[in-house]
Amino acid sequence: MKRVVAIVISLIVVISSSAQDIEQLTKADPVAWSGGLTWSNIFTWPKDSARQVPTYSYYISGSLNTTIFGVVSVPISFAYTNNKLSSTITYPFNRFALTPSYKWIKLHIGYSQMTFSPYTMAGHDFLGGGVELTPDEMPWQFSAFFGRLNKAVPHDSINTEPIYKRMGGGVMGGYKGERWSLMANVSMCKDDANSLSFAEGIDTTYIAPQSNLVGSISAVLKPFERTTIEGEYAISIINANCKADSLGHTSGFFEENTDISRHTAGKVSVSQAFEIGSIGATYERVSPFYKSFASYYNTNNFENITANFSLDIAQKVNLSTNVGWQRDNLNNQEVNTNSQLIYSVSANATPSEKWSFGGSVSNVQSYVHIKDILEQVTQTTQYQNLDTLSFTELNFSASGNVNYRFGDKERLVQSISSSYTYQKASHEQENSQRFVSNRLHNINANYQASHTPTKVTGSFGTNYNINKTPETESNVLTLIASAGAPIVKQVRTSLSVNYSKVDSETDYRIVNTRLSLSYSFLKYHSLNCSITALNNNSNDSGTQYTANITYNLSLGYSIKRKSARNEKETEI
Repeated sequence: MKRVVAIVISLIVVISSSAQDIEQLTKADPVAWSGGLTWSNIFTWPKDSARQVPTYSYYISGSLNTTIFGVVSVPISFAYTNNKLSSTITYPFNRFALTPSYKWIKLHIGYSQMTFSPYTMAGHDFLGGGVELTPDEMPWQFSAFFGRLNKAVPHDSINTEPIYKRMGGGVMGGYKGERWSLMANVSMCKDDANSLSFAEGIDTTYIAPQSNLVGSISAVLKPFERTTIEGEYAISIINANCKADSLGHTSGFFEENTDISRHTAGKVSVSQAFEIGSIGATYERVSPFYKSFASYYNTNNFENITANFSLDIAQKVNLSTNVGWQRDNLNNQEVNTNSQLIYSVSANATPSEKWSFGGSVSNVQSYVHIKDILEQVTQTTQYQNLDTLSFTELNFSASGNVNYRFGDKERLVQSISSSYTYQKASHEQENSQRFVSNRLHNINANYQASHTPTKVTGSFGTNYNINKTPETESNVLTLIASAGAPIVKQVRTSLSVNYSKVDSETDYRIVNTRLSLSYSFLKYHSLNCSITALNNNSNDSGTQYTANITYNLSLGYSIKRKSARNEKETEI
């Protein structure tokens, strides 16, 4: 951490002593601010112990971007709540982020995200520091980070899988030119074995501290006009038990022991672009058990050979296809081996301003966060379910939608839309198993209307969700109606009613009604108040009420240059 602090201080010194862009300095305002603040207060009564909703909670979030002479940018963001979201999730809501930048120098301080490669560091949150150097006049680039990836979660009677504190760091650098580029990166993540303590009698073999060294090298070559060749090769070394018996020697950054394993991943592709589309081919291979601790999820144990084609006709019809062959069980260690034709096809059409169509179908494995329909219909505030960082692996999905807009823009604007989605889930990520081997169908249709002179809006929609599992099936029919209208110039009210009927092992109904009032004042301030009544006859708690009072502030302030002060000293 001392090295990171030293790097940050050095970069600040460089920023302060760098030559200034004189032209930019003379044109830009000396100091300018922009940002916003949101403060929500939520009251719930009577207390619902089953849903673990606190009687009172508050959420504060904000951002502030300071620009100095138009060349130095210092954005700051933060979020805080007194509500403990979950004891099992490591993704933080209470967070602070500072991302100052000067020309091609960018720093990350606090809670941040960085991406090196899909196989290595891929958007994992960390608490610490990072730097990105991307000179405009030079083809060389450099990035680095260091911080805490996971917060320690101790063992208790509810959490059966405690989590070690995990620290990590990495660097990336290389050359990016017009005709070719070469980049390399490496990351090291390790659990702190002393961050958890266990009571006697608890088996700790399945929750041993682990470490991971992962890196990749990638290249891009453009030998001809509109021809691109790309490739990447990655290696991940995992120590599944840092407390395992040592073999008495070291290999690279690791002390060799009995639980070391090595895995590889690679991808190469070639593409040729045309005036109306492109054509190409891709080969990808990811070995069994490949994983990066600096990524939230990885698909492994597969080999793909695919061809892709895209077509754009008069900016009205877009077609994209990806077809190939996939096989798994690369090391022949599993009982079954699957070889299959894989495909991904999507099409979108906008024949006129009124009509638009879209559709897609794919059996390529992918990770997605599936929205639980019951969580949606019982949600009373926008801050619920913030800790849903669980991804389910899909092995087939299909969707289609159609939209039609009609009416007079000067008086009544109307639209009708409908969509269908099918998802087939296979595996889970970490401890989320709600959608394993599930088949989900979702059908919805909506009508919206807006009266332009009075600014009165209304909508009506229906949603039908089918969730089939090997053990059971549940169907949820939801009817949604809402309307909004201005009371006076700066005050607007809205009402929405959500009725859901759930058919499963135990049939029940849910009625969610919300009345909202919003008031804008002093140009940059607004106050939003709402009260929600939730009645769920699946429990005996009766009707639960939630009041939400939210204050929003939009900030815009600048100190003008001397030449502009005679016009207006400040602008707020």
